[in-house]
Amino acid sequence: MLRLILGGSFDPIHWGHLRPLMQAFEWLQADQLVLLPSAQPPHRNGLGASAAQRFAMAQLAAAELAPLPCVADDWELQQARPSYTAITLAQLRQRWPHDQLVFVLGDDAFAQLDSWYHWQQLLDHAHLLVLQRPQHQQPWSEALQQLVQQKRATAVEQLQQQPQGLIAFADTTAVNISATAIRTAIANQQAWRQYLPVSVAEYIEQQQLYR
Repeated sequence: MLRLILGGSFDPIHWGHLRPLMQAFEWLQADQLVLLPSAQPPHRNGLGASAAQRFAMAQLAAAELAPLPCVADDWELQQARPSYTAITLAQLRQRWPHDQLVFVLGDDAFAQLDSWYHWQQLLDHAHLLVLQRPQHQQPWSEALQQLVQQKRATAVEQLQQQPQGLIAFADTTAVNISATAIRTAIANQQAWRQYLPVSVAEYIEQQQLYR
């Protein structure tokens, strides 16, 4: 099984996360989408919604992507540690030893990859899929350039056949919105619902989040 994994604080989850992910799913012909909310993002000081609320929103978003096989997974939320991707992917490899695991990240995040905790070990456990915006690329460090030269996949079939170890790039349609902008719009009583799945927007209203 090829599992496409998207991690993040999802505070809240929105179409900027989901629409490029759906395009990547079709491009890779994946078997499952996994939304993986992080418990303690090491680069975030505080979150506007609780872990339970962020997981609930991820579950609602997953349901709205039907008929795509999408699930929200609370694995990382159950871990009493900072949400370091290298550790999480090592644990997911143990959970799913026979699957192809593809961890999704945006081009901005990939450009900072060599600042991540134990970043050299990520490919020991999964492939990386970098979602690129057309005509946009962040500059890479020399270390990242060398990594891409060594590990870049030249065909989708390589990710489908190997369990881990490659980096692929996919051009996706950018959705010009961020969770920060959504939280700000909610707090300032500006338009925001169009940026989220309907059920997620309704949940935010019900829970009175980000006020």
